[in-house]
Amino acid sequence: MGNVFGAAGVIFVLVGLGYLARWIGVLRTGDERVLNALVYYFALPAFLLRELAQATYSLATLRFAAAGGIPLFLLVFILVLLRGLGLSRERFYLLSASSVFGSLAFFGIPFIEYVVGGEEAPRLAALAVGLLAPFGVAFVLTLLELHRSEAVGISRALGRTLRRLERNPLILSIVLGVALGLGQVELPRFLLQILGYLSGTMAPLALFALGVFLYGRPYKALPQALGLSLLRLALLPALTLLCARLLGLPALETTILVLMNGTPLAVNMIVLSQRYEFHVEEMASLTLVSSLGALLTLSLWRLAL
Repeated sequence: MGNVFGAAGVIFVLVGLGYLARWIGVLRTGDERVLNALVYYFALPAFLLRELAQATYSLATLRFAAAGGIPLFLLVFILVLLRGLGLSRERFYLLSASSVFGSLAFFGIPFIEYVVGGEEAPRLAALAVGLLAPFGVAFVLTLLELHRSEAVGISRALGRTLRRLERNPLILSIVLGVALGLGQVELPRFLLQILGYLSGTMAPLALFALGVFLYGRPYKALPQALGLSLLRLALLPALTLLCARLLGLPALETTILVLMNGTPLAVNMIVLSQRYEFHVEEMASLTLVSSLGALLTLSLWRLAL
């Protein structure tokens, strides 16, 4: 138990140091963009490309993907049913965006590296990102396109989303990594070394950048954010655990999927909410509440598993 909460403490300190750096003026407004760019365009793509290219793909991989993806589809299906029973359109968008778009890469991978450890856990975490993140990103972007303009049809919204995904470095690294893995292409040693150096900076830098990013945001909807965060921190991992048990996944794979589907709301949701004028205050508050709450809930899920 001490190891789990001790690892959560390490993560809390790293996020707190990023926040402190902004508070005392070591970093200034706009510096978070530089840190985010380092993680988003270099460290994370390098990690995903390296791990996915060396992964083994089989029928067990499909079962792993199903155990992680079915709960997401099931949660969306539940929300669609509630929409048909009278849930307002605006509420449907808010609940969907706050539950599907998780911080799998920025928060999930560092947490698993610190809490689970070993060589296989990060590789499974990278595989989970490669299998689950594209759906979450595509779903939320399409949702935001539809929210911004009621006149936009679903096909047009999907077209805009696909154009955005074509330039997304994480999606591109996932596609390339999976392609190399499926083709069993062995990467040159020097390239693996470069990717390894970049990957090594990913976990601490992502957590530090999260703290920098959280500083100075308008947190005015904390009570509502607390309720919304339960969908992602409690309900989704519970559905994932049930699905993994039904599919007979091994213990480590079950742990990785439950933890990844229990990560907080993606920090990029703050930027997207501002760009699309989508519940800006709620998304900022939800990012803060879910990020702090996930340190407790993920530790509890880890202990339970």
